[in-house]
Amino acid sequence: MTLDVDAQKKDEKILLATIQQEYKILAEYKMIESEKLSGVYVIPSYANSLQWFGVFFGRQGFYENGVFRFSILLPDRFPDDKNVPAIVFQHNVVHPLVCPYTNSLDISHAFQEWRCGEDHLWQLLKYMQAIFADPLESIRNVAINELSNVESAKLLNNNRDAFAAQVQESITESKSHIYDTPPTEDPHYIVFEQFQTDVHGPVLEKIRSSRSTVTPPESGGGGGGAATGLSWVKVKEGEFKPLSIE
Repeated sequence: MTLDVDAQKKDEKILLATIQQEYKILAEYKMIESEKLSGVYVIPSYANSLQWFGVFFGRQGFYENGVFRFSILLPDRFPDDKNVPAIVFQHNVVHPLVCPYTNSLDISHAFQEWRCGEDHLWQLLKYMQAIFADPLESIRNVAINELSNVESAKLLNNNRDAFAAQVQESITESKSHIYDTPPTEDPHYIVFEQFQTDVHGPVLEKIRSSRSTVTPPESGGGGGGAATGLSWVKVKEGEFKPLSIE
């Protein structure tokens, strides 16, 4: 009997910890929504809230017009774990901070360890925006032998045209897979559809008409990653619910 009671208490403790973690992850998602990050879309997996699906759209510089899928992998005890989340791109991305073998983004230069209550996923995504907006600045104070892709760093520093050409190759390769069959049946996986006039045409017209009624933002803000327009991609409000693991 004592063993049964102890086992029940252990199960209840595990369940409580799971509930608390799920709500903390939901809070991270809500913070990302409130930040209105431009060109970055993420959502936790339906099956596993420790895995997130994401898409990054390049809006300027070398990576303008780029579309890169990525995953965020959270540590098992996130956000209490000091281990930092991992960002892994689905396809090759040419950048000094992206490993050409694993496609993982090195965030250690900004997040040496995860500080619960101080570090948040929206900050991680802001950092990703910044390093793609200005890759040279992102490695300015980093020793070249500490970079994930030393060759691309050398090109960036010494041959910008060659670096830009390699980036364009990776953009072309990534965009060629936009409409691929999803590698998972997870309903939260972000899916793109080919433009269909009868389906998407009315939505496009609505976006165009609404733009004429939107008040332009005040000048002087510098852009800083804030939302600047409308997009085809949107994560539905309330789509992610805690305790979604069945």
